[in-house]
Formats: sequence, C-alpha cells, structure tokens
Amino acid sequence: MRVIGKYYRLLDKYLPEGDVTLIEEYGMIEDEELVEDYWIYRPFVRAEIVKILDSEELRYRVMEPTLTVEEFGVLEELYKDIGDVLILKDLTIEIEAKEKILLSTFKDLIGEYGIELDLILQCKYVYYLFRDFLGFGPIDAVLNDPYVEDIHCDGYDIPIYLNHKKYGNIATDIRFSEEELDKYVQALVQMSGKHVSHGNPIIDATLPDGSRLQATYGIEVTPRGSSFTIRKFTEEPLTPVDLIRFGTYTAEQLAYFWLVVEHKLNLMVVGETAAGKTTTLNAILMFLPPEAKVVSIEDTREIALKHENWIAGVTREAVTGDEREISMYDLLRAALRQRPDYIVVGEVRGKEAQTLFQAMSTGHAAYATLHAGDIHQTIYRLETEPLNVPRSLIQFLDVISIQTQWTREGIRKRRAKSVYEILGIDPNDKNLLINEVYRWNPYTDEHYPLNPLKKLEKISIIRGEDVGQTMEELNRRAEFLEFLNKLDIRDLRNVTSMIHAYYRNPYESFDVIIKEGRKYEKAEAKA
Repeated sequence: MRVIGKYYRLLDKYLPEGDVTLIEEYGMIEDEELVEDYWIYRPFVRAEIVKILDSEELRYRVMEPTLTVEEFGVLEELYKDIGDVLILKDLTIEIEAKEKILLSTFKDLIGEYGIELDLILQCKYVYYLFRDFLGFGPIDAVLNDPYVEDIHCDGYDIPIYLNHKKYGNIATDIRFSEEELDKYVQALVQMSGKHVSHGNPIIDATLPDGSRLQATYGIEVTPRGSSFTIRKFTEEPLTPVDLIRFGTYTAEQLAYFWLVVEHKLNLMVVGETAAGKTTTLNAILMFLPPEAKVVSIEDTREIALKHENWIAGVTREAVTGDEREISMYDLLRAALRQRPDYIVVGEVRGKEAQTLFQAMSTGHAAYATLHAGDIHQTIYRLETEPLNVPRSLIQFLDVISIQTQWTREGIRKRRAKSVYEILGIDPNDKNLLINEVYRWNPYTDEHYPLNPLKKLEKISIIRGEDVGQTMEELNRRAEFLEFLNKLDIRDLRNVTSMIHAYYRNPYESFDVIIKEGRKYEKAEAKA
C-alpha cells in the first residue's frame, strides 16, 4: 500500500469553499531571486527554487501552511497529547481508519482545550497532523515532489540535500538537531519494520511505499551524526514507451530486447550510480511472456512487474540470535528449485554471481544489473573479487547494455551508451568475443547501429526461420512500439496489456495499432 502522499486526497474535504490561501506570501529576501515555484499539492504545500545572489547557489524551499507563534504552540501541545492517546490504539490498519482516529482525537482535544478554531486554522492543523502522523514529517513534502529523486541527510544541523530532476543536487531549508535527527532516523527505520541502535548502527531497508532507505545511527560510524539516504520509489515504473519518449533507447533497440527476452537470452543492464539501471530493467521485463514463471531476488524491493506468475524474493538480516540471515545467495539457490523460466537479480554484487551464471549455462534466462562504467569495467568486475565469475561462464551472458547519466543544458538525462553482444571465447587468445551493436553519440544525442546483430542468428534458429524473417519481425515490433508512443499508450497497465495481446495474436494486435497510428499521422498532417 502506498503511504506517501496518500493522505493528501483526504485533506480536500476539510477545505472551506472557494479559493483558500494557507501559505502566507513573504516575498523574496534582498539577496535572493526566485528561479521557479510550483505546487506539490495545492493549496497545502509548494516548492520554491531560489538563487542566492552572492554565491549563485540554488536553494530548495518548502512552503507549507503558515502559523503564528501562538498557533504553533497549540500545535505542539496537540502533538504531545495526540501521541499519548495514539500509543494505546491499534494503528496496523488502513490509512482511512487512521484518519478517523486522528481526527476524532483532534476534535476531542480542541474541546478539552476550550478553544475555537476558524475553518482556515483548523485546515492548517489537520494538514500538519496528517503530515506528521500519517506521512513522513518534515521531509514529507520533498518525498511527494515528483521532481525529486533522492533525499540525503548527512548529519546534525546540516541542510537536507536532494537530487532534483531539473537542478541536480540542491540544498533545502530543512535541517535536524542532534536529538531530532536521532529520533527521526529511528522512526524511519521502524516504519520499515527494522531496528537501529548503537549496537546495530547501519541499516538498509524499504519504506512502506517501496522507497529505498539507507540509514546510520549515532556518531560511531558517521562522525557528523546520524544520516539517511532515501531513493524514491516510482509507484508507476517507466515503460518501454517512456524510454523511447525520453530518448534513453530507440524503438529498434527495445524491439531487439523484446526478442531477446521472449527467446530467453540472458541480459544485463550496466551503469554507474543513478544511471537508471533498475528503471530500464523494469521496462525490459514488461516484454516477459504473459504465462512465464519469474523469480526475482533483491536486497530491497525495486523490481515492479505487472505479472501474475511471479515470486518476489527479498533478503533478510538476522536481528536476533534466533533468526537466520537470508542472503541473495540463499534466495538464488531456492529460486533454482522453483523451476523458473526467468531469474531476475536486482543487483549482482557478491558470490551469488557465480550461481547466477551457472544458472545461465544450464538454460535459465537471467536478467540483472551491475555497477560499472563500460564494457571493460564490467568484465573486470565479473572476473575479480568478490564476484569471481570464470570467463568460461561469462560467455553465457548474451547481451550487455551500458547506461550513463548525461547532463545537457542543466537537465539530467539517461542514455544507453552502447549495447554489446557476447559471442563466446576466442580459441586462440581466450579473450571474450564482443560485438558492439549500438552506440550513442553524445554530440548529436542520437543512437545508431554499429555492427550486425549476431544474436539474431541464435533467435532465428529458435524461431525456426531465416535471419531475414527474424529481422522483419524486429522491425515490425519496433514499428509497434513507435505507434504506442505516438498514440500516447505508455502507462504500465496499458503497455503490458498491449504486449501480452501481441504475444497471443501478433498480427491482429499489430494491424489494430498500425491502423490507429495511421489515423493519428493523418490527423497530425492535417493539423
């Protein structure tokens, strides 16, 4: 269940009629200039990007309902008294039920205080109560900002930093004192169902909405104080059509991946941090045949499939002496006994790599991500500690896509730098035979084919046809994806259903999409 922002829609019913102003406008400070502002959720919370004129530094400012000193004092009393009441309640319930408990407690306390609230002030109080009891407190607005990808807290009394899609790394006006930050880190970890302490000060966890949390507690391992990093979870993962629209891949490249997935060739998405590896892997996995048995293995949940026949495995740390740690290696061994058609590993980083490549060599289709900057780093990482995959097994990896993060005119974008095929091992010098099939030109921002697709020969044998017919099918699927893009069919449910329809009746599905696409092209030409 998604928790972040879910309570926002509950707030609307507490708004008075008409145009309501909850945020007081102060105007810019003398040495600041407003770069951009936008509503995160009107009229409750807005983001402002300001420039500090002296230093040219950008700052992210959260604008929330405005309270006077006296009103804020009442809110603090409400927090304390509501907390005392809620500690006795069962809060493992749906958010709508929590809302009712919270509001009834709020109204009872206001009656006990003997104070009268106008509708505007009542609405402001409800916002803050919902934010802190149903949401994520001071950073809740940032977590709900669709432009924010990552959130970083580096220690006590240090501004929270975030990674903004338009402005990159930028400081906010949010910071925590020592006591506040220690309590906040504990609260975040508890939301994830785990425990952090001085004896167990480093935690990797998943927040209730699926966002990835890495936290440290105290000053033993992070001398500047407790810290946390949140990599936001995208509730609706990007689809292959989105990757075409954003220019990360071409329709032809994705059609090639579609054939690779359908015919159970092995594929790995490689890139440095924040290159969009998991996003691409999620999109490629939408090409899975609808009835295929899939098992995914991750440290924290990031794989999101619209697929029925899917077992999602997640590692577990041992918290007490009675518990047994469940590692990626343990999950992978168990997966091999579950007779999957496809094995997906969120990120290869340890001894599970050898088992994964052994699974490839025995006919299991395997998909994974790996941290590396180029094809040479990829091979080096696979062959050395701690992965230690023999070269004789690496040859079973069919396709490698190398991704990068690229900035143009201040806007960060993801691009597939190159796509490679591994063709085997040279019998003379024992080096891997690598065929670069696609390359991206950063000067023109264009992808272009480089060498013939050798893996099409393997696919054509599986399909029982010649390579020319397989190439025609690739072009047909590329055109199919292009028209999905033109018709703006790009949400997860619709794209997945169209791909499944193509599997079940390719020619009929293709004809329907092409016919609709031609109509669209004619309408565009007339316009």
